[in-house]
Amino acid sequence: MDEEGRGGAFDTSIAGTSELRWTALDAPEWSPPLGPLVIVAPHPDDETLGAGGLIHTWASRWLPVVIISLTDGEAACPEVADLAALRRRELTAARRELAPAGIDLVHLKLPDGHVADHQDELANAIRSITPQRATIVAPFERDGHSDHDVAGRVAREVAQDRKATLAQYPIWAWHRSTPGIFAGLRLGRFVLSPAAKSAKQSAIQQYQSQLRERPGGAIVPAHVLEYFARPHEVFVL
Repeated sequence: MDEEGRGGAFDTSIAGTSELRWTALDAPEWSPPLGPLVIVAPHPDDETLGAGGLIHTWASRWLPVVIISLTDGEAACPEVADLAALRRRELTAARRELAPAGIDLVHLKLPDGHVADHQDELANAIRSITPQRATIVAPFERDGHSDHDVAGRVAREVAQDRKATLAQYPIWAWHRSTPGIFAGLRLGRFVLSPAAKSAKQSAIQQYQSQLRERPGGAIVPAHVLEYFARPHEVFVL
C-alpha cells in the first residue's frame, strides 16, 4: 500500500473520507467469470487489502490464482533495516492465510516508487502470465499513488490486448477521494462469505510492518483499515 509522501493525500494521520460516506456508494453485486485470476499487486499487502476475499474464494474453489508482486515495498519504512525481506515474509504469511493449499506467486522486484520506469517489463510480465479466459485484478488507475496508477493502466492495456476481463481495486482512493471519483464508472461489489472475510482479516494482520506505530504513525492505521473490513470488495469494471 506504501505511502507517497507525508503531506496531503497520503498523510494517514488525518482521517480522510469516512467509511460512513462510502456506504452510500451504489455498486451492484458482481463476480468474475469462472476462470483464472491474475492479481497485480504493486506492494505486498495491496493484494490482500484490495482483493483478499476474492483470492480466498477462488482458492477455496480450487480455481487458478497467481499474484504478481511488482515491488517488495522497500521504500515504505526507511527506518526498518532490510524491509524488502521482511515484506516478502509478510506476503508469504498473508498468502498462507488466504490460501492454505497454496497459490502461485511471481516476484518482479521492480523498484518501489518507480514502477512507471518499467512499464514495458511490467506489461510483458502480465501478458506472459495471463492465460485465456482470465480476469486481471489490478489497482484502480486513478488511485493516486504513482505505482498503483501505472499498474492499473498497464493492466488495462494488457487486458484489452488479451481480451481478458479487468477488475480494478481502489486502495488509496478510499482515503483520499470522495464518491465523485467513480462518477460514470461501472462498479461491482464482490460479496464475501464469513470464511473469506475472516481469512482476509487474518491475512491483513500479517503485515505488521504497515500496521504498527512508527515515526509519523502507522502507514495503515485503524481508520484506514475500516475500508477493508467490509463484507464485500468493490471493483471498477
